[in-house]
Amino acid sequence: MIHTGNVNNEATDSQERTEQSPETYRGSRLLEAAQTEPGSPLVGILGTGDFSRSLARRLVASGHQVVVGSRNPKRSAALFPDEAEVWLEAASQADIVFVALFPEHYSSLVELKQVLGGRVLVDVSNGLCLNQDGPSNAEQLADMFPESHVVKGFNTISAWALQSGPRDGSRQVFLCSDSSVAKASVSQLCRRMGFIPIDMGPLSASLEIENMPLYLFPSWKLPVLLSFALFIFFYLYNFIRDVLHPYVTSGKSAFYKMPIELVNVTLPCVALVMLTLVYVPGLCAAFLQLWWGTKYKRFPDFLDKWLIQRKQFGLCSFLCAALHMIYSLCLPMRKSARFTMLNQDSWVSEDVWRMELYVSVGIMAIGLLSLLAVTSLPSVANTVNWREFSFIQSSLGHCALFMATLHTCLFGWTRAFDAKQYHFYLPPTFLLVVIPPVSVLIFRSLLFLPCVALKLRKIRRGWEKTRHIRFTLPDEDCRNGLEDVSHV
Repeated sequence: MIHTGNVNNEATDSQERTEQSPETYRGSRLLEAAQTEPGSPLVGILGTGDFSRSLARRLVASGHQVVVGSRNPKRSAALFPDEAEVWLEAASQADIVFVALFPEHYSSLVELKQVLGGRVLVDVSNGLCLNQDGPSNAEQLADMFPESHVVKGFNTISAWALQSGPRDGSRQVFLCSDSSVAKASVSQLCRRMGFIPIDMGPLSASLEIENMPLYLFPSWKLPVLLSFALFIFFYLYNFIRDVLHPYVTSGKSAFYKMPIELVNVTLPCVALVMLTLVYVPGLCAAFLQLWWGTKYKRFPDFLDKWLIQRKQFGLCSFLCAALHMIYSLCLPMRKSARFTMLNQDSWVSEDVWRMELYVSVGIMAIGLLSLLAVTSLPSVANTVNWREFSFIQSSLGHCALFMATLHTCLFGWTRAFDAKQYHFYLPPTFLLVVIPPVSVLIFRSLLFLPCVALKLRKIRRGWEKTRHIRFTLPDEDCRNGLEDVSHV
């Protein structure tokens, strides 16, 4: 966010406050007329930076009367829409005033304490770094103006979003204030501008709101680091087996495989492991609920975080799978591949069938992963209901995991039983990779057993083992099933 406040103090000089230019007088007359027109709320903006100009354009486009406070109205008027008046005493006329200044310039507004008394001040500032101790910029502004009603908001909206209009993820505006009336008026202003206000509670939540734009992918840190660590591990593992082993044992140089072939073998390993990690926490949660006999006991903190970050794990898996597909399409372009093809005249039906099945199942797997990735986008997820979303992410997700596992097994074929494949006594890479998803699919199938599925369904509908509560589950006609609830 670019909140510049280079020209925004209304009363730094007493002479400047008393001497009004013709433009200022013309603005005063327009203000008097605007106040008599219902449905045209008057909004003031203190500051003439990039954010202030974008905010003024959005407010004018939404049908609001806008006045901008500036120490130099003549210089700043050309930067704003013609409908927005730029003059010195803007703060004295507007009921809602946006303070679009850097926090270090708040002290320059002290002379306006009486003028701003009783008005709604919207603090849109952000800090330079994460502030964990406080106080927040909004709380400092509230201390400076105790007679005003400070509302924190619009700091997560960029100047670009204000100019181009609300778009998908940029529509939410987080608001907090100790005054419910002031917060309601700003919320109404948000809706009229096309944004969605999110009530975050009292002004004490302003520190959290100010820190929001400063986080750098907080939910992506673990998935990205884990993907990178898995890539390094499998790349080195494949390097030892496929490059170092032939060089040590027979003096054959295979270092040309490092840029493309080793990367192409490593990417699907990472993709399959990351996709498996998407469904492991759900299994853990289900078996913990079966063990505890209740759904009201909290999961461990690591499992809670894991469940929340499943989307990021899945998208990392999709990225690696997509890169694997691109690398595979580029394999025939290599000179080494063309040389191998020209010097191989034998036709082995088994290898041909294996490759045909391997490619076909791989295409199905990448198609299902693409569907999962697309439906994880907020704009797409908002167009489906919860049952449809759950079916795609859970049922089709497990189908994608099965197809990816089968794709890996077809790659391995019978080589898992070939002693020559165990270079340096290390098992083939696909054998390591296929174990986690196969385990997940087996444990997932156990949850479909009638005795397990029925108990888990009862637990998730409120049944508790320790309280000896009995009730009848709903029939297939989707009745609520609470008619026969009884306590023993």
